[in-house]
Amino acid sequence: MKKISFILFLCTMLVLSACSSSSKSSGTDNQAAVEPKDLVVALGAEPTILDPQDSNDALSNNATELLFDKLVTLDKEGKIVPQLAKEWSTSTDGKKMTFKLREGVKFQDDTPLNAEAVKFNFDRVLNKENKLNRYSFYAEFIDKVNADSEYQVSFDLKFPFGPALTYFAQAAGAIHSPKNLKEQGKNIGKAPVGAGPFKLKEWVPGTKVVFEANPTYWGGKPKVKTITFKPVPENASRSIMLETGEADVISPVVPTDVERLKGNDKVNVIVSPSSRTLEFPLNTTKAPFNDVRVRQALNYAVDKDTIVKKILSGYGKVSEAAVAEPIVGYSSVGAYPYDPEKAKQLLAEAGVKPGTKIMLWTPEGRYLMDRQIAEFVQGNLQAVGFTVEFRKYEWGTYKGLTTNPKKDGYDVIMDSWGASTGDADWAARPNFATTGSNNLSGITNADLDALLDKGMKTANPDERKKTYSDALKIIKEQAPWIFVLDNKQITGVRKNVEGVYNWTNERLILRDAVKK
Repeated sequence: MKKISFILFLCTMLVLSACSSSSKSSGTDNQAAVEPKDLVVALGAEPTILDPQDSNDALSNNATELLFDKLVTLDKEGKIVPQLAKEWSTSTDGKKMTFKLREGVKFQDDTPLNAEAVKFNFDRVLNKENKLNRYSFYAEFIDKVNADSEYQVSFDLKFPFGPALTYFAQAAGAIHSPKNLKEQGKNIGKAPVGAGPFKLKEWVPGTKVVFEANPTYWGGKPKVKTITFKPVPENASRSIMLETGEADVISPVVPTDVERLKGNDKVNVIVSPSSRTLEFPLNTTKAPFNDVRVRQALNYAVDKDTIVKKILSGYGKVSEAAVAEPIVGYSSVGAYPYDPEKAKQLLAEAGVKPGTKIMLWTPEGRYLMDRQIAEFVQGNLQAVGFTVEFRKYEWGTYKGLTTNPKKDGYDVIMDSWGASTGDADWAARPNFATTGSNNLSGITNADLDALLDKGMKTANPDERKKTYSDALKIIKEQAPWIFVLDNKQITGVRKNVEGVYNWTNERLILRDAVKK
């Protein structure tokens, strides 16, 4: 009996030991399951600069949304929510905005984020001598920045400005480390330091940009270890990378791949509204585009319905105004119908001879089906009598060649504007005001300038809508662009990835991503 009891005791101990071992093993597996992983994002092109106060392209801003925080930001539904500022107020006359900051926030270089740091950043962008891209973005309505106390900053405004909060929520409102700004100088776009959830780890131009989690982020450590941006201009290659798992997120998804990807049980396809338009600015500073009849002719010459239905498989909408439909202040003024005979008539009236040579330039991989759309437009323009020289460029090169119509001397170029504030002021003023920061057509019109100025300085929503409706009618008539389409955003995400979404201003938001 003693022997039997001893044997039973040993068996019991072995079972308990096995259970204990299994429990420990299970615990280790669970721990491994929640260990932050690496996220790979394949994009049509790479960022051009990581200084949000000196950039104006969505890809750069996708990156800076990881590196930096702002006074306020947007939630998943696009509503203004606190970020570095925990609360704010506006004076009764609408000319002063005051923000109370979170206490104890530090930059990634361990320096404090306080009112002086916020003032330093806005003084930097408001200094015209610095020649930063976003100077006019803030200088139009901000008069002075005040550090009222260690954790309170206020802005004296030049006039009551209704969409001011949306301007602070834009990527340009990001707060740099003043210490790093001073140390890096003109190199800041390659070596940024913010107070956001991720830090820049590595940038190999043309190959990858790597961001690593900021373990001391005030909002909690990110749930992925790293995020790597890979520039992949070829549409098919991005889709294959998503299907094979080589990429966890891709943007944009080419429309012709949507149905196939939807049939993949490991992939989600997210289709979102967009404030982005796609167009072809015409260089109004040179012949023959300085004649409004020629510009209108080119609008009649392009078959926009076919572009949307065939090239984009319906993932878009023919533009009915120079700003996209989701924009606050939008109103339809009607699209130019496809009428090549009307185009030929206008060209003849303007004295443009058949065979006239013009240039058409496009990026490849930056915008949804950009090269394919540009090639189609080339065919449309040749069909009404032009000889069209076609050139395509890598995004970084293209940006450098298409900044100023007089200086760069282009004829017809592809551009796309995603109004990052979601408001008609920033959708129209940069593109069509004589002094606009993105006036790639070189258009100048005194009546239009007056309306855009009035819209900026009017707070009443009904008055603003009427003002922008009048402005949009002038823009259509002057035809500084070939107006093509309003975009939709199509993003591919592996099903084991959560927390990825898009704002209507085409920001791909990755800071809350989780990879299982």
